[in-house]
Amino acid sequence: MMNLVSKLAQKPTDKTIRITRIVFALIVLATILLGWSVTRTEFGLPIWVMYGLFAFPVIGLVRGILDPGIFRKKIWKWTVFGLGIAMILISLFVIEDQAVISLAPARVSNTGSINIADIGTIPTISVPFTLSTDNFFGFYGFILVIMGVLLNSKNITMKNERYGEIVKKIRV
Repeated sequence: MMNLVSKLAQKPTDKTIRITRIVFALIVLATILLGWSVTRTEFGLPIWVMYGLFAFPVIGLVRGILDPGIFRKKIWKWTVFGLGIAMILISLFVIEDQAVISLAPARVSNTGSINIADIGTIPTISVPFTLSTDNFFGFYGFILVIMGVLLNSKNITMKNERYGEIVKKIRV
């Protein structure tokens, strides 16, 4: 048990960090693509606003594949936190799921009860498999906020660990 705890306390390798970024970006991309047909914008915004959703997995893929060492650890922390907040706000205020409208309501008798025999005769609605992009996008944003605030020191590759620092004294 102590071996497992000590293993979890260690910082993962750069390869593991990059693979995790790529997998998370691909999950977000798959969620957007699978929910594209049932996602709409709110407040009468144009449909092209939804294409901005693809910026989030692209950022994750660039960070995972290219691993640009362009920011310090603190800046990455607040960048990841900001991306998570942006995803939550987009989920709350910009995108919404379209409701699937039932074509055949259940038959209700005059007494207000539903006859059990009539339930089997109601045609079912066949819709393609979709995901709720709105809800999942907010959930993924919450994960990014937690990663940015709590776990960012374990999610930085060695290239970004000491980016921009100047060594003035060499101690022996």
